[in-house]
Amino acid sequence: MTLSPPLRGILILALLALAVAGCQGGASPSAASTGLRVVTTTTVFADIVQNVGGSRISVTSIIPPGVGPEDYEPKPEDARKLAGAGLIVSNGVGLDDFLDRMLSATGGQAPRLVLGDGIPTLTVNGEQNPHFWLDPSLVRRYYLPAIVGKLSSLDPAGKAAYEAKAAAYGGQLDALDAELKGKVEQIPPQNRKLVTFHDAFPYFARHYGFELVGVILQNVGQDPSAADLAALVDTVKAAHVRAVFSEAQFSPKLSQTLAQEAGITQVVTTLYNDALGPAPADTYLGLMRWNVDHIVDALK
Repeated sequence: MTLSPPLRGILILALLALAVAGCQGGASPSAASTGLRVVTTTTVFADIVQNVGGSRISVTSIIPPGVGPEDYEPKPEDARKLAGAGLIVSNGVGLDDFLDRMLSATGGQAPRLVLGDGIPTLTVNGEQNPHFWLDPSLVRRYYLPAIVGKLSSLDPAGKAAYEAKAAAYGGQLDALDAELKGKVEQIPPQNRKLVTFHDAFPYFARHYGFELVGVILQNVGQDPSAADLAALVDTVKAAHVRAVFSEAQFSPKLSQTLAQEAGITQVVTTLYNDALGPAPADTYLGLMRWNVDHIVDALK
């Protein structure tokens, strides 16, 4: 029997509640000995938080590498990650709303940190865009202080260590940003135009000087109509776009179709943004370098 999406969601939430009920005995001694247990919604945030927390924390991501959060359906085993968490970290601004449903079903009461709180947002098609981390300067300015503040409030003895780790990682972010800006300079200004699979790149485009020409999916999980795709083809042709970009987590079919219809030969389908990938994109710094290298190679 095939369940409808609403019934499937109800069943998943019920199973999550049962899974947490079976975990109420608390964290195991081995888990407790690793320090503050932090659970993040995505692997990107897990890596950033780990760089601040160092050996004083252990970090687990609910969503595995290579999987995006917008249409993620929690699994019963995800509840075990939340059970006994000392801190839960999410992005907010609509990116990882599945977490709220999980916590409502499981009754989770752990302290929370919502990284997107307080960050000025860009609005795309009438909706606030949550992809702040694709601009490293926003990670430096907003994410790191928020992480330090929350970790320090939960583990006051570690405050100096968290501040030192954040300062060192902030230096790496500054160096990364300068490096990436230098690479983008290799692209002729008239070629700095992006057509992407979904709307992950407005902060990236603003920071690095790209024009966002269009996106294939206005809503993740809902394919564009034939009329929408035809209109995008016309827009792409008029803008003389040189390449179409998509992420490894999505099927390349629509991106390839758009490129073919628009007469574009460069199709890059291996970017990462909502999730880390295999090495060298298995850290936040590596993800950013990977993306910029592939964008520069396609547009210069």
